[in-house]
Amino acid sequence: MVKSGDACFHTLSMRAFARDLKIPASTLSEVLNGKKGISPKRSIEIAKLLNLPEWQKNYFCDLVTVEHAKSSLAKEDAKFRLKEKSQQNHLKTMNQSAQRSLTSWVDLAILELTNLPDFQSKSKWIAKTLDVDEKIVKTAVDRLFQTNLLEKDSDGSWKDASPLFSSSDGVPSESIRRFHKSVLNLAIEKIENEPIDKRTAKSVVFSISEDRVQKAQKILDEAVAKIVALADENQKTRETVYCFSSQLFPLIKKG
Repeated sequence: MVKSGDACFHTLSMRAFARDLKIPASTLSEVLNGKKGISPKRSIEIAKLLNLPEWQKNYFCDLVTVEHAKSSLAKEDAKFRLKEKSQQNHLKTMNQSAQRSLTSWVDLAILELTNLPDFQSKSKWIAKTLDVDEKIVKTAVDRLFQTNLLEKDSDGSWKDASPLFSSSDGVPSESIRRFHKSVLNLAIEKIENEPIDKRTAKSVVFSISEDRVQKAQKILDEAVAKIVALADENQKTRETVYCFSSQLFPLIKKG
């Protein structure tokens, strides 16, 4: 009886979804089961009906073009855009153990230092390079090894074993709060001591409608992805380590 009810519910949902997309339910079923494709032109219409953000709409349409476009040139162009997009989407969500281990900017800096050609697998060298106490570095290194974010190569050198670049969003966590606080405290120090040509600090205060805040957050997410994608340009040697931090928060206290 439960199975029968579930099947009925699934059928009604499929019909409703097909109705919203303005296509026959049988066609939608064939598409979802991989028996039939959709044209690039139809993918644009579907993306609009789904009310997808611009970047998701483009991504969806490129996926469809690669699979079902008749033009080989259109397929190649779409493949190129998808490859470029995959580099920008190199950000990954951390698992809980990784979140607990990354409590300071020093942790991520150590992981990124391993990508430099002159990196030395020594706490003393790292401490001098980052201008922090060696005890802090040793504690961070131990924590990174324990959570398998840092590993030893066959020759004994250390290497970054994780593709992690950003903490998860929207998940309350004391360790994540500590991490962000450490970055903000470091930023204050850099404003005072770092030459202006080596840093960028921009702040703006603006009024906005509540329904557009989420769009502003998405713009920030896309900016972060594009900046991190610069590290994926394998033809370039990594020579230094930078920190990018962004904040968007309300100034008006409600109620």
